[in-house]
Amino acid sequence: MNDKLIETIGGYSWPYIIKDDGTTEITGNPSPKPEGELSIPEKLGGRIVTRIGDEAFADCEELTNVTIPGGVTSIGEEAFARCRWLKDVALPFGVTTIEEYAFFCCSGLKAVTIPSSVAVIGRHAFRDCLGLTVTMENGVTSIKPTALTVRVSTGDAERVRKLLADAEVDTSNLTIKENKEIS
Repeated sequence: MNDKLIETIGGYSWPYIIKDDGTTEITGNPSPKPEGELSIPEKLGGRIVTRIGDEAFADCEELTNVTIPGGVTSIGEEAFARCRWLKDVALPFGVTTIEEYAFFCCSGLKAVTIPSSVAVIGRHAFRDCLGLTVTMENGVTSIKPTALTVRVSTGDAERVRKLLADAEVDTSNLTIKENKEIS
């Protein structure tokens, strides 16, 4: 069932595969290469998109804003790596895994909220996102070494400090601020 398919939605041709569980995974940049704002489709081939594949949007230099649909549970390795102009990405509740280097070197990214559904943030997921503030809702249970080289704002700063210590993350350049508005 893993044949590569293409469907045109919203003026873009989306490459995808049907996974063994019957859902779909976006496997690469749509054509033409997206510029500005992009809404990733909820379904491809009539099936829910649950994964943004490895390097799917990597090096997409004109991409500034991304809306990810609620069915997505996994952001693949280097999915948005080196999207330097990416300023805004909305991670929906339901995402459980942000894999290694997912947003590596997205230097335009200023703020990201990690929903409580996220259980794992992979190595270097937000590395070299200078000036990025990450808000973590309660729920994250594992942060891999050097996942975050950013400021972290959270409703549970002590839990984040422990997760970072358990992962042996160097927190010397990391500011963890308590944000009482997050539950």
